[in-house]
Parts: sequence; C-alpha cells; structure tokens
Amino acid sequence: MTAGESSPEQVAALSERLAIAEESLRALRAGEVDAIVMNVEHGEQKIYILETEDRPYRRLVERMSEGAALVDADGLVVYANQRLAVMLGVSLEQLFGGLFSDWFDEAERALFIRRLATAASGEHREHSLRRADGVSVPVLVGVSDTGEPEGVLRCVTVTDLSQQKAQQQQVDRLNAALTDRLAELRKANDDLEVEKIRVQEANAELQVVNVELEVVNEQIRGLIAVAAHDLRSPLVSIIGFSTILSEKWATLTEKDRQRYMAIIDRKSRSMSALIDDLLTVSKIESGALDTQPELIALGEAISQCLETTSDDTADVSVSCSPDLVVHADPQHLGRIIDNYLRNALQYGEAPVRIDATKLGDMIEIRVLDHGAGVPPEFEPKLFDKFARALTPSTKGKDGTGLGLSIVRGLAEANGGRARYEPNAPHGSCFIVELPAGGGPRG
Repeated sequence: MTAGESSPEQVAALSERLAIAEESLRALRAGEVDAIVMNVEHGEQKIYILETEDRPYRRLVERMSEGAALVDADGLVVYANQRLAVMLGVSLEQLFGGLFSDWFDEAERALFIRRLATAASGEHREHSLRRADGVSVPVLVGVSDTGEPEGVLRCVTVTDLSQQKAQQQQVDRLNAALTDRLAELRKANDDLEVEKIRVQEANAELQVVNVELEVVNEQIRGLIAVAAHDLRSPLVSIIGFSTILSEKWATLTEKDRQRYMAIIDRKSRSMSALIDDLLTVSKIESGALDTQPELIALGEAISQCLETTSDDTADVSVSCSPDLVVHADPQHLGRIIDNYLRNALQYGEAPVRIDATKLGDMIEIRVLDHGAGVPPEFEPKLFDKFARALTPSTKGKDGTGLGLSIVRGLAEANGGRARYEPNAPHGSCFIVELPAGGGPRG
C-alpha cells in the first residue's frame, strides 16, 4: 500500500461515520429527532440522538414543573427540558453538550460526580446551583439510572427550593416572632402573677386594717360607754347634792352639809381621775406622752404611795432595799405603783405585799395578793384598754378597765415592761420592770 492510500479498515470506518452523519442530517431535516449531541473523548466521537419515537415522553418531561436532564456517566448533558434552562437562566443550546457539574458550586461538584457514578435510584439531595447571572439557587437534585442496556445515561431531576426556602424562612421568622410573643406573654403572665400576689397581700393588709379598725371602733364604743356611765354618774351626784346645798342650806344641819360636800368632793375626784386616765391613754397611743426620767429612791416612792392612797393599806407589807434606785419619770412611777396597789386592794384579798429586787440592769417590782387571781383565758387581754374580767371579785365594783393598760404604756415609755403571773397557790402577781439607776437609761 503506497503513501496516501487508505487501508480497508479506515475506509470502512469513514464510510460508517459518513452514513451516520447522513442519517443524522436526514433525521434532523425530517423532524425525526429533537437533538444531536456530539462529544469528543480520546480522539473518538460519541453521538447521542433523541429519536422521534420518544417524543410523547419528552412532551411529558417538557411539561414538568421540575427541571430534567439526561447526562452520561461523566456528566455531559445530552438532553434537558425548558424548565431547567429557565431555572439556570440560559437557553437550551447553552446546556447541551456541557458538563452538568459546572452549574454546581465548586465545593459540591465532586459529590455530584460521585452520585453519577453510583446512580442510586431515587436518591435526592440538596445542592446549590449557580445561575448564569451568578445567583445561587437552592435545589433538590435526584439522580437515577435510566435502565438502558448500555447503562450510559443518567436521569437528573432538579426541583427549585427557592420558594420553599423562602417560605421556610418566613415560617422561621414567624416562629421567632411567635417565640418572642410567647416570651412577652409569659413575662406579662409573670407580671400579672406578681400583681396578683400584691393584690392578695394588699387584701390581707386591708383585712388586718379592718380588724384594727374594728378594734378601734370597739375601743371608741367602750370610751363612749365609759363617758356615758362613769362620767355621767358622778356628775349627776355632784349636780344633785349641789342643788340640795344651794336650795336648802339654811335648813340643813352642819353634819348633813359636811356629808354632802364630802360626796361632791369624792365624786369630783373620781371624775378628775377618770378624765386624767383617758387623757393619759390618748397620749400613750399618740406617742405624745412626755417622759422626764430621774434617779428615784424606790423605797421612798413606795412609802409615799402608801401614804397618799385613799384605800386602807394596813395589810400591805413592803420588801425593798433602801439602796434600790430606779431611773424613771417620778409621776409615772408613782402612778404605776398606785394602780397596781389599788388593783390588788380592790379586786384581790389580803395580805398584799410589795417586793422590789434588782435583776441585772433592771429593777423588778412585784405587787402580790391572795385573791382568786385572773382567769387563765383572760390573761392575754389583761393589759388591754377597757378590759375587765367577769369574776366574783369584780362584780359590783366600779372600774373602767384603763388602769392596767396605763401601767403598761407608762412602763414601756420609761424603757421597761409590765406583765402578770399567777401567785401560787392562789392570788395575783402584777410585775413591772424599770431601768435601775446607774444602768442603761431609756
């Protein structure tokens, strides 16, 4: 065979290629094929023809809402529908003959090529495709084997997830807004719960105030009752005996005159003492009580009280060391001892004893009697205003129930305290503690 001559094999190959080319041109002109894609690899040509007999399936593919393409094992695009071209922003001609992997983000290309190699049927994964204008499109890509005998082609479906992602982002924003709203509602609910607790506390305080108001009202009613009875009674006596003395002075004997005048004097003193008690209680409760403590020899103060009291003190004994000194207001101390003493003489029984001792920085004064004592159930109310126990010892005896409350108020105003305990085996023991002279001063 001379130079320039072709071998029989070369002639046969050229004839075959020419026949294919002529057939391809004929098919294109006759409309029997939709596309011919040629690829050159290792000096060999591969020609893929989509024939007319597949046209019904291609029409179905063209009407799909997803993008679709046929690629070979290396990713060369053999066929694509219009939806995929629109999705990527190019014409169909720009898709044919190119590598489909070129449309992927660079980081995802190797993964897609591996998927083409395995071509697991029905496998779908999320990817990002880069449009011709550079915009990244989130997509769901499915790769499957077409099942053709040679196993060359792969079917690729592409679903645009842009709208779904946008909707998901909107849902996420709504969920975030809802979460924020729920947080606000929880905070509002917590604030409401706090306000509810405050209202409950305010209601509880209001109930306490109501109880206190009721106590005050009861005290006011007691005060009115005292004013109506204990003030009116001596006043009536004073007016009555004054009228008798005024109208019948000349006809009355000297003895009657003196007796009537003594009654007027006694009733006047009783009224004065009651008014003084009421004023003292008012000052104690308002905090306006004037206290001027001094160093007082307790024994002398007790003796003076025994001398000035109007009650019979023959059965009263005193146990008090001459060196006991109390730091208190003199008038308040005298009134405390006098109230305790009169209470023991009026409601208790003889003998009555006054004991005074020093306990640390305090002087303790005890006034004891041997009467029936105070009923246990009444002890908590013993030092309250207008409090009077209904016992045989108090029945038929005058009293306003202010004396012991005054003792307590005066004792506390002088830095001390007043209390009660039974005098075993029977009787009462009223106690007052006051600062000792030279110790802490109130």
